[in-house]
This record gives sequence, structure tokens and C-alpha cells, in this order.
Amino acid sequence: MAEAKEKIWIKLLNVRHPFARSAELTVLVKDFLQIQEAEILNIQILRRSIDARQERIDVVYTFAVELAAEQHALQNILRKKDVEQYTPEEAKAVPKVTALSNRPVIIGCGPSGLFAALTLVERGAQPILIERGSRMAQRVRDVDMFWESGKLNPESNVFFGEGGAGTFSDGKLTTRIKSPLKEKVLKELVKSGAPEEIRYSNKPHLGTDRIRRIIRTLVKGLEQKGVEFIYDTRVRDIRIEEGRVTGVVTGDRFIETDNVFLATGHSARDIYQILEQRGAELEPKGFAMGLRIEHPQELINKNQWGRWEGTAGLGPADYFLTFHDNETGRGVYTFCMCPGGYVISCSTQNGELVTNGMSAYQRNSPWANAAIVVTIGPDDFTLQGTMAGIEFQRQTEMKAFRMGGGEFCAPVQTAKDFLAGRAGDAKNITCSYRPGIVCADLGALLPAFIIEPLKRALMHFDKKMPGFIEEGVLIGVETRTSSPVRIKRDPKTFHASGSRGLIPIGEGSGYAGGIVSCAVDGIRAALCFDEN
Repeated sequence: MAEAKEKIWIKLLNVRHPFARSAELTVLVKDFLQIQEAEILNIQILRRSIDARQERIDVVYTFAVELAAEQHALQNILRKKDVEQYTPEEAKAVPKVTALSNRPVIIGCGPSGLFAALTLVERGAQPILIERGSRMAQRVRDVDMFWESGKLNPESNVFFGEGGAGTFSDGKLTTRIKSPLKEKVLKELVKSGAPEEIRYSNKPHLGTDRIRRIIRTLVKGLEQKGVEFIYDTRVRDIRIEEGRVTGVVTGDRFIETDNVFLATGHSARDIYQILEQRGAELEPKGFAMGLRIEHPQELINKNQWGRWEGTAGLGPADYFLTFHDNETGRGVYTFCMCPGGYVISCSTQNGELVTNGMSAYQRNSPWANAAIVVTIGPDDFTLQGTMAGIEFQRQTEMKAFRMGGGEFCAPVQTAKDFLAGRAGDAKNITCSYRPGIVCADLGALLPAFIIEPLKRALMHFDKKMPGFIEEGVLIGVETRTSSPVRIKRDPKTFHASGSRGLIPIGEGSGYAGGIVSCAVDGIRAALCFDEN
């Protein structure tokens, strides 16, 4: 009598096939396990990456596979190398919100605010979401005009508006957090139009062009579920009485509420001032500052892909470089690397210059750029107090604006001239930055405790990637890598310390950074805020 078949899920690691050859996943799994195709019930890609470090380029998979086979056969499979038992994540029912006297208010339409709204809707609430910036179409027009003419709209720009700062970025979805809620974020993005590959690519990204469409779809779905969106509206005050939130004041309206999800991002500096005046507990925190560097994408491809550079379908290469400066103990690292992208101005105030990077999904510009930033902390600031880091950012951004000659032209310098202390000539510099560039001595832009480690890091990076200095152009200044302020909050309920009903989330809270981690932060807060 034949032995009864049992079902089991397993994880397969390090399943390879040549990059140049298409692969049928069932065949890959069958050959890897040496089993019959009929024994394979289901295959899910958990991870896919590219390995170009050997004699051929390989695509490397991690699979979750459901099998049906006899018990002894399954035991033999589990003893194989690169095979382990796997338990699929089961969707958990979301508990409904109870005893809400008023609709929750969310301030900020970035990933943390949107995913908090999504979770609240799933829990039966219908929040009001207030965004100081404009809707996507108007916001894009405002930013394009800024980049073309240097005329900034302080309320509708790269940082403020529907979708948040990630709407003008590379749209990276990589994160170091371990939360299982990451998968929920990616699934929701796919439902709103993102490609399925973001769920398993080792370096998923959306690009500015795709993320705009995804945000519009996500917002439309939330509107249909009862979320009220209020755009072009700045919050003037958050009322806190006897340690509890009572409402939100906009220009012409008071919205009574018991719960405010604060998802304003790290550049809404006026919000920190409001919170400090209202007695919320804030503390300064470390962050990183430096410059942005741009290279021909071809140089990065040659360094990273080697002899495989130019292989069809391989795409533009990226990099992540780190350096520990023994002389100062500071860390220096590349941040927000944008293959096939552009250096952009993302200022929020007239007279202040800030840069960042952006790319489309295809990453098809001839340039690659990244920030090179140095770690700094509260002890480095001349001023003391909670807002010292913000003031340090502001003073540096004002100095960069002046060095660029006004109208948001950026001060630039070749990496060679920066190391040699020469300003150089703008006629010899090609750069993607708009609205324009001016050659300047960037060594005078930042304090020595940033400049000196940065110079040593450049020389170290050049050894890792030949041509990094020779072909690099530096653009000033990169200041807003993360929030310089943290809003203290309860680790269980997410309510701000001493201010019940104030729920800081996302980058502006000082606890998260990047699209996915901010979205997860918003989900967690919306799941926990009504716990005791």
C-alpha cells in the first residue's frame, strides 16, 4: 500500500541560473530538489538578486515552495543543503477601533500618514488627513517651475505635498527593519500599481514617475473609504490641555479631535516649535551632513559590473560605501544613491539651499549621484538646546544659498579641486542640477569636523572605485538626511510623552527613515494607539 502524501512548505536558498538565459521556476525547483514536477504545488519568490562576481552572471533566488510527497521523501528533502522548513505568514484580523469620540486627524500625506490612514480605515475609523502642500498635479507644476526659474513655493515643493518627500526621489524600498509589516506595505503598493517585483527584489525601487501614479491610486482608494483629505492647509496649532490633545487649528478652522497622528516629515520645522511651546517632550539627536557627488553612470557601471558592463538587461549599477575616520571617530557613508538619476534642489524656504537625488523607474539618465555624509551629534553644535540641530542645518543651507549666488543655483566643485583647495571653473563641469551651478570652494561651506573626514573618505572610496575622485563633481549641500529632533513617545502606544493623543510617526518623529520604515511606523501606531 502506497504511503500517504503530506504537504509541507520549505524555503530554498541560493537557487541559481545564468542571467542570460530565461528560466522556468518549476524546472529550477524540480532540478534543485531532484523531485517530480507533480510534487510541487506552489512556488513563491521570496528574494531575487544578481551575482556578477564570478565567471558568469547569475540570478540568485530564494523560494518558498509548497510540496506534496511521502513523509520519507520530505524528510530527505529537508536534509538537503540550502533547504529549511518554512511557515507562511498568515493574515491577522485587524481589531476594530472602539470608543472614539471624534475622528482621528493625521497631519502629513507622506508614507507614514497614508499608511496610518489605511490602517485606521481597516479598523473602522474615518480619519481626516491635513496636508500643507498641494495635490500631485499642482505640486509637480510648482516643482518644475522652481527647477526652471528658481521661484520657490514654500508650501508646495519637493518636501511638502501629496505623497511626501518620497514623491521626488529614487523611490527606494530597501530597509533594515525586521518588521513583518514590511510585507503589508509592499502588498498595498502592488495593489496600487507597483510592479510585483518589489516584493522580492533585493533592491526594490519605484522611481519618481511610478511612485506618483501609485500615490494617486492609493489616495483615491482612501477617499472612497471615507478618508477626508484637506490640501493646501497648514496646521497653525495643536491644542493640548491638561496633557491631552483636544484639537487642531488650521488657518480658518478648529477641528476637535482626541488623536493627532503627526506625520509631518523632518522638514516641517514650524511643527517642532509648536510642540515645544505646547510642552511636548523633545530631544536633540544625531544625524549626518555633507555634500552630494555626481559621476557619469558609465563609470559606476564599469566599476561595479566589471567585464559584464553593457550586458543587456543588467541595468545601471549602484553602490554603497562606508568609511570610519580613525582621526575623529566619525562615520562617513554614501546615502540615497540614485543610479541614472539627477541632483535636485529641495529647498523649503527662500534663502536656503538643500540638495537631494531623484531618478525615474528606468534610471536612464547618464548620471549617477549620491550623498556623502558625515555623522554629527548634539555636542557638535555651537548652540545648545532641542532646536540646535535645526539651526545648524538652517545656517549651513543659508551659507550654501549665498555661495551659489542666489536664485537657488548650487555651489559646485570637482572632487579633485575640492581635495586640492581650488574653486575651479564651471565651464569644465557637467552637472544635472537645476536651475544652475556656480563654482565655489566647498571646503569653506562646512565646518572642519565635517570637511576633513569627508576628504579622507573620498580618498578611501577612490581606492574602492577608481575614478571616484577624477570624475566626481561635488554639489552643496546635503543636510536633511534625517530629523535632528526626536519627539519622545511611549514605545507601546506611540503617544508622545506627556501629551496623550499626540502620536508622532515617520521621519519627523525621529524614529523612522525611508518609505517603507515610515509606512510601517504609521501602521504600528494606528494599530496600537488605543491600547492602555
